[in-house]
Amino acid sequence: MKAVILAAGQGTRLRPLTNEVPKPLVRLHDKPIMQRQLESLDKAGIEECVIVVGYRGDQVEYQFGPRFRNLDITYVNNERYDETNNIYSLWMARSLLDDDILLLESDLVFEDDLLDDLAQKAHPDVAVVDWFRPTMDGTVILAEDGLADSMVLKSQQSEGFDYSRALKTVNIYSLSQDTMTRRFLPALDVYVTAGNTNSFYEAVLAELVSQGELEMAVHLTGDRKWTEIDTLEDLREAEALFPVAPFTRDGDAVRETPESIALRRDPTQLGRGEYDRRERP
Repeated sequence: MKAVILAAGQGTRLRPLTNEVPKPLVRLHDKPIMQRQLESLDKAGIEECVIVVGYRGDQVEYQFGPRFRNLDITYVNNERYDETNNIYSLWMARSLLDDDILLLESDLVFEDDLLDDLAQKAHPDVAVVDWFRPTMDGTVILAEDGLADSMVLKSQQSEGFDYSRALKTVNIYSLSQDTMTRRFLPALDVYVTAGNTNSFYEAVLAELVSQGELEMAVHLTGDRKWTEIDTLEDLREAEALFPVAPFTRDGDAVRETPESIALRRDPTQLGRGEYDRRERP
């Protein structure tokens, strides 16, 4: 299986933090958001990762380089990041979608066990979901017997939409190589070549589900914590949801220093951490 992280956006709702760094490098407590994702992928046994960058993408590539722990990383650059949406970013990586794909977006933070749970799902095509709550927005799935009946994008949720059985997409999908090759990629190509470059890739999934071309299971997060970070308020809520770990990887207690305190107060400071290529042999 190969992971694909979409990370081309400008993160305008996180300004001023994203004035100087891209959203994936905004820090949640002690480390960039994307580092947390890469650590989770590595713990899940994923060995290949494609990252589609755009806005200040050189900083992402410089921070993580071609390899992170046991993950080989390939970068794809969406130079049109300021005029396209994630459907185009995914299309830019189409030649690399030649395996079972774990697709996620760069603003997600989640417990490592969520990926382990997902790996236990027997169905080849799965959307990770949570029960919809009023504070959420975005694409929802209506499901029956564990399978998606329909996907409804935010733009299609008219006033009075019934959310009573709606499941919010977490923006983590596991898609089989067969689905990617025979169904998703051809449909994605039709969308993009027709000029629909400012759409969400979920529009393609929604169409395939509605046409009966994709049987997609849903996997509820259950008690696994997750959140997406779009705004400064989201970041503060994520800090509370995912507190600083009390111990380091080597088991030593974490001690606050003036530098670490300053870092928590200014998440844009990247420093020269463990994963900066300047310090890797």
